[in-house]
Amino acid sequence: MIFLLIPVILLIAFVLYSQWKAHTPAITGADGQPLPGSIASLEKIKLGGVDQWLIIRGYDVNKPVLLFLSGGPGASEAGRVLRFNSELEKHFVVVIWEQRGCGKSYPSHNPKFNLTIDQYVSDVIELSEMLRSRFDEQKIYLVGHSWGTIIGVRSAQARPDLFHAYIGAAQMVNVRETDKLIYEMVMEHSRKTGDTGFVKTLETQGPPPYFGKNPIRPYATLFGREYQLFEVPNIKDERYRREGDAIQLMLKQPEYGWLDRIYYLLGLMNTFNVVYPQLQEMDFRVDAAQPNLPVYIVLGRHDMNNPFQIPEEYFNLLEAPTKELIFFENSGHGMIWEEANLFHQLMTETILPETYR
Repeated sequence: MIFLLIPVILLIAFVLYSQWKAHTPAITGADGQPLPGSIASLEKIKLGGVDQWLIIRGYDVNKPVLLFLSGGPGASEAGRVLRFNSELEKHFVVVIWEQRGCGKSYPSHNPKFNLTIDQYVSDVIELSEMLRSRFDEQKIYLVGHSWGTIIGVRSAQARPDLFHAYIGAAQMVNVRETDKLIYEMVMEHSRKTGDTGFVKTLETQGPPPYFGKNPIRPYATLFGREYQLFEVPNIKDERYRREGDAIQLMLKQPEYGWLDRIYYLLGLMNTFNVVYPQLQEMDFRVDAAQPNLPVYIVLGRHDMNNPFQIPEEYFNLLEAPTKELIFFENSGHGMIWEEANLFHQLMTETILPETYR
């Protein structure tokens, strides 16, 4: 019994030690010491009454604040932002929020009845207020990617006074319609290429939406094949091709201990299953076309996870004080990492001078 307990105790000790050691590396100067006035912080805070985590990084705490909302639901894209968007830390205080039910914040998954769109929006607004006060800023920048654009639009619509601008990368508009387009596109390709096995798989599960106890299974089957067929062949940036896998980045990033890595995987499954079915009736063309703040929509020309026709139609309907639609021509759903330099230029040379007051 003792011989069985020893490895268990050692494993628990290793996991707890990895949690204690989790950190975000300091921003250092030429002398290798932390840069005066910089911030590099991994913090647990309360939002909506539950513990959630932030990664905060910036060369100068007096720079404008940028809050990043990861795609998902249930996923964290912190690894990609840290790897590919570190240039933004020179111009902004970058705040990466680990949303409730994902990554380091996965324990806030319970109770499940709090995993609602309204609660996520409430969290965004509460966090934005907190950041405004902490960094003495009247407004902050709100950047959402994919699922993050859903709660981003809702938050910007509810409290435009909190934000200099809203930036929607891979802007979602109507999830049900988008997913049906993906289904039809993958089905057509499978039939044309004679992939009778996958045609049968798609016919068996039928077109989305999917509900039930484990909807992530048919969605993962559909989205995984879409990514393999249409996204991967169009990845032009070799660095992103080599280093852009979210799972591999998560396994390496020092902000995560081993328990966080388990949380990450649990969030991908369990939080998605609760939240994604709630998105099936939304259509921003109908109920979110009049945001009272500057709006920038960023789309990847080769994004087949969110084909550009629907967000482009949404953009044309937008009635905002100022708006701009930007296509990244050599990327897909991950455009802000596949063409990171273009995204950094957009943020620092266009959006910042046009909106920071």
